[in-house]
Amino acid sequence: MTNNFPLEICVLGCGTSTGVPVIGCTCPVCNSNNPKNKRDRSSIMITSARGERIVIDTGPEFRLQMIREKVLDINAVIYSHTHADHTRGFDDLRAFNFKSKKPISCYVPIEHLEELKHNFSYAFEETDYIGSKMLIESKTLTKGTFKINDLQFDSIIMPHGNTTSRAYKIGHFVYATDFKTFPEKAKKKWKGSIDVMIASGVYFSSLPTHSSIQETLELFKELEVKKGIITHLSHRVDYDRDSSLLPENIVFAYDGMKFKVT
Repeated sequence: MTNNFPLEICVLGCGTSTGVPVIGCTCPVCNSNNPKNKRDRSSIMITSARGERIVIDTGPEFRLQMIREKVLDINAVIYSHTHADHTRGFDDLRAFNFKSKKPISCYVPIEHLEELKHNFSYAFEETDYIGSKMLIESKTLTKGTFKINDLQFDSIIMPHGNTTSRAYKIGHFVYATDFKTFPEKAKKKWKGSIDVMIASGVYFSSLPTHSSIQETLELFKELEVKKGIITHLSHRVDYDRDSSLLPENIVFAYDGMKFKVT
């Protein structure tokens, strides 16, 4: 596994389900000229030292994100859950099929597999359609660890309103989005072993289905995270104004942000 490190992490998008700017909104953040206040729907890309690329979630801007980052191929997709802002770029995976002529491995939590199949049934069922059919190799994720080639991941299930989302840990890096609370068992399991963690925190006020920024800051502290990055940000968060409210080892994510983890 060490031959795959360091990993490069790219934040493809760091916005909430509406993205930023929000349609029809004239607030200061939506009208901001700061590129760090322009937020696609949340997802990341992991690139190993060997050049393997793994995407977590394919939001509505997935095509544009791949073009922006000049990505020519990917090796796999992992889904956190099946809400629209994390899956609606699924069909754009076809473009990688055009070049490779091979199926793309899609790792889907077992608790969300049927919904993904329902939403994109044409990709999973045999039909009489004669156009370009998606080439997908569905991989069902149960609890715990799994491997993509030589890269080992651990996963935990988090509550997210009336559904759940998965957090993923690879080496000393964690990506956790769309959760209200973090399970106590997972805290004990991962505490003290995280160098960098990207976690959602929509804004400073409390929310019924998502962790707030304050709650995410507390989670970073409980897990003893060395560097925390807050994603899934709404238009209530101004990058420059609100960055001053964060501890020294915590920052806001922004689209196109890149860093390496060892």
